[in-house]
Amino acid sequence: MKLRNMKFLALPTAIALNLALCSTMAFGAVTAPDEGPGAPEHIASGTQITQVEGFDWGPGVTKTIISLDQTVTADSVAAAKFCAIENKQTYDYDAYAKVSKEAPYTRIEDQTHRIITAAYTCDAKGNRTNGSSSHIALELRCTPSEGSSFYYSAGTFQNSWCLFYNLQVDLIDDTTLTTDSGKKITLLSVDPSVNWADSLMPDLEGIDLSGTFTSSNGDKMTYASYVPANASEANKRPLVIWLHGAGEGGVDPSIVLFGNKVTALTKANFQDRMGGAYVLAPQIPDFWMTYDENGSWQNNPGTDSVHLTGLKELIDQYVFANPGIDTDRIIIGGCSNGGYMTMDMILNYPDYFAAAYPICEAYKDASITDAQLQAIKNVPIWFVYAKNDTTVDPTANAQPTISRLKAMGANVHASVFDDVHDTTGLYKGEDGQAYQYNGHWSWLYFFNDECASGQTPLWTWMAAQSK
Repeated sequence: MKLRNMKFLALPTAIALNLALCSTMAFGAVTAPDEGPGAPEHIASGTQITQVEGFDWGPGVTKTIISLDQTVTADSVAAAKFCAIENKQTYDYDAYAKVSKEAPYTRIEDQTHRIITAAYTCDAKGNRTNGSSSHIALELRCTPSEGSSFYYSAGTFQNSWCLFYNLQVDLIDDTTLTTDSGKKITLLSVDPSVNWADSLMPDLEGIDLSGTFTSSNGDKMTYASYVPANASEANKRPLVIWLHGAGEGGVDPSIVLFGNKVTALTKANFQDRMGGAYVLAPQIPDFWMTYDENGSWQNNPGTDSVHLTGLKELIDQYVFANPGIDTDRIIIGGCSNGGYMTMDMILNYPDYFAAAYPICEAYKDASITDAQLQAIKNVPIWFVYAKNDTTVDPTANAQPTISRLKAMGANVHASVFDDVHDTTGLYKGEDGQAYQYNGHWSWLYFFNDECASGQTPLWTWMAAQSK
């Protein structure tokens, strides 16, 4: 997915938000001239770790947990006393648009005043405490234009964690914190640097990010995987495969899980619907649509991916290593590049998969023969796309393929949306209407369980599929 500097206008105002600016705008830890062994006791020093959560638009920093060298009372901590300024790596899309794709692109740092919605004493993991503590949690508003921890480069077409991310936290002028001994802290000296490796990421709990695989032809892949608690060789469960988009390639599976909100597949809503399911999310360094040894991928004419054999071998190896997988219930899907790869896999292995769910798929219909479609017409397939997708034109990809399959009497469903917009009611555009996302992002409807055919939700349909 692409994370742009999207303009955000309106939010509900039921919560009073602190909009005061910090007393200092300089980034870096605050240092008083006389700080040291004999420093005055109105200064408290500390470090911080952040909490990152997944949203429709990607991961965002929702909380920072400050660890101080002094213990403060719970009743002296309040959101209105603090300010937080985010300074991070971002991308200047306006500057990039003015030069050719081959020219060097411009990287800048973006400074944003983060809105603090709650503050309280806590333990080292950010859990609220009622008493005094040396740890303080600050909860931060996160929106499509605030708090993202991803950096998308239009030069590489891929996401990464921001290589540079600082969060300066300070007390607002004329406010204080109180220590257990009754002394007043008027100044904070908190290290602003954030290390993603130390950040709390509750959405990743229970997910194995350590998978690596090398195929017989030397194709190297990393992968994330999830094993349901109720799976065993005597109680086999389905396997759901997710194939990432172009922006989630690399060697860090957390990019895959957060880039397209894949963590939803490991949560209770989806798992309960499936009765428990294995989840496999492979990752390649480049692009699924790569079709020659030169790395060409953007205008794939409908040629098999160079990763076709390697991906099949990875799936076979994972199934073999997990005897609790029901081999009659292996379901494959993905978005964009991953939607192309979903089609490539079922076209080449039509008898292997129980079902497929290609989303905004990029496999050109003109390159698919009638014989190929005849071979997959009995494979249950559920397509998802938005009509206003300008990244992958549905009229050249999914739409005609669906029509041809239906004409053959195929087992095919489709969720077709006019656009992609916020459905939570939390985010509004300048016109006061629901916030509009890029029309390519139709995977949001899938991960939010908003695709249906008649009265049947896509997730419920997936749970019923078996060869």
